Amino acid sequence: MKIIFFISIFLFTSKAFSLNVKCNFEEVYLDGSIQQGFFLIKDKKLRYQYHDKNLFTIFHKMDDFFIVKNSQISNFQKIQHNTKHIKELLNIASQYPNINNQYNTSDLQINLEPNSQGFFKRISIKSVDLNL
Repeated sequence: MKIIFFISIFLFTSKAFSLNVKCNFEEVYLDGSIQQGFFLIKDKKLRYQYHDKNLFTIFHKMDDFFIVKNSQISNFQKIQHNTKHIKELLNIASQYPNINNQYNTSDLQINLEPNSQGFFKRISIKSVDLNL
């Protein structure tokens, strides 16, 4: 299912070689349904969490990605496939404050749309297997 991904807040704080980002998001699906949550990037670690207890959280630590259902936080699994999109977002974030509005690879396109205050209000990811 294709997703339209809206970023409502995108805040950067830089501390001596570390990047801290907090972003509240709203995903609007083609069928009209909506999911909300937040993601955090801190010290090269990521947390992508939906507010709905029936959904999940993805987190990144030491080059590995894990997923856990929000209602069963003690039972998590390592994600071993389809992590290139998240890795590329972490790579872009690590380049802050020198971030471009568009990134392209042979199979991935990422667009970042800034608002008038210089924060990013929308991020889109397009690839063969995923559109966000």
